[in-house]
Amino acid sequence: MSWFLLAMACGSGIRCPEDMVGVVGEKGPFCIHQFEVQVVGPLGNRDQGVGFPDGSTRGKPQAKKGGTPTLASWYQAHAVCTGAGFSLCTSRQWEDACDGLPGAGGRKYPTQGEKAGPGVCAIGDLSRFEKIPLAKSGAFPACRTPEGVYDLMGNLWEWADPGQKDAAGLPQIDKRGGGHYGAEAVPCTYGSPGSHAPSFDGTIGFRCCISAVGG
Repeated sequence: MSWFLLAMACGSGIRCPEDMVGVVGEKGPFCIHQFEVQVVGPLGNRDQGVGFPDGSTRGKPQAKKGGTPTLASWYQAHAVCTGAGFSLCTSRQWEDACDGLPGAGGRKYPTQGEKAGPGVCAIGDLSRFEKIPLAKSGAFPACRTPEGVYDLMGNLWEWADPGQKDAAGLPQIDKRGGGHYGAEAVPCTYGSPGSHAPSFDGTIGFRCCISAVGG
């Protein structure tokens, strides 16, 4: 895996793997995939149970501009990330990357100039009741944070890990960012913990994160 020194807008440097962007987070600097993950190889079992990951997932993550992001269950997303030496982004990491500020606060939308109208990101047009199809990663140039993370709003919802389990020991899930079939701008603060079972495999993708040096 190649590494490079990423110069951030705030003037600090965070060392990240290829295809990732450095973020100063509430719990320290971390790296997040620049684009929604495109999985190369088998996703494995949709439902991997309490003992997840179960070893069935052998796909590897990549995050390239122009790729088609992969739909996955929470279990599959978690397994792809951990199998590559990363982790599924926590809810806090995802929100820090979205709003640009460690902890609470920061920008409302993860876009250039915090714009959120039709055509800025891969979401529909509420005024025309129009939906749009899933887009290639990076197809909307303005749907990018100042730090360089694309498509955090619209296109695919994205799994996140709130770090909680239910009474049966199953992981609680979170999803963020909204989807291409919707027609409303979803702010960085919007979360939906526990809204799906971890085996659900609707129109939801993901990114991986990893702790970093610098910031």
